[in-house]
Amino acid sequence: MSRTQILSRIKSALNKNHIFPANPHYKNVLNPQNQDLLSEYKYFQAINKATIIDTTLQKLPEDVLKTFDSIGAQRVLYALNLPFDFSKFECGIEKIPYDKNIEVIRSELFKVDTSILRAVCGIANLGIVGVVSSPNCPRLSSLIAPNCVILLDKTMIVQNLFEGTQILKNQGKDGKLPTNLLFIAGPSRTADIELQTVFGVHGPQKVTVILY
Repeated sequence: MSRTQILSRIKSALNKNHIFPANPHYKNVLNPQNQDLLSEYKYFQAINKATIIDTTLQKLPEDVLKTFDSIGAQRVLYALNLPFDFSKFECGIEKIPYDKNIEVIRSELFKVDTSILRAVCGIANLGIVGVVSSPNCPRLSSLIAPNCVILLDKTMIVQNLFEGTQILKNQGKDGKLPTNLLFIAGPSRTADIELQTVFGVHGPQKVTVILY
């Protein structure tokens, strides 16, 4: 069958059988545990074993440094999507910007003990954060280090996964979806056949979420 015949049949079929647009919808079946989104998010995020710090935008740099001090951070890989210029921080920490291809900075990446990035949104009824991989926040930002610090704008906390997914999808450019839509609950956890849970096998051992 020729290309012309195939296209002709497709056109004829579409005229007879119209394709209806998808109308996605969502019904939340989870009962809320708290009255407001922030309390709901913090409740479930704590259950997911992440450390939560509640601060303000003005105090954010100060609390980030306190967090680094508490976890003993020495070599910090930072994404370029942070709400402040981390390169100008005055501290005794080695700061490594994630601004090059992995093939260029591979040796540096696997020496870091802490990473820091900004989340796009938080999902209240699951206690997770949504992250989009991009040149300013590559995929490995949340995976490579034993300690991961995630910054989350409190105004970007939504009720459910459906709302969060829509926000992440809208982060794409020119109508294209981002390469990766990531949902992070807390530290990486793996259990073997004996049900022995081990933290940090496939990701960070410790996750700290700083709300601002």
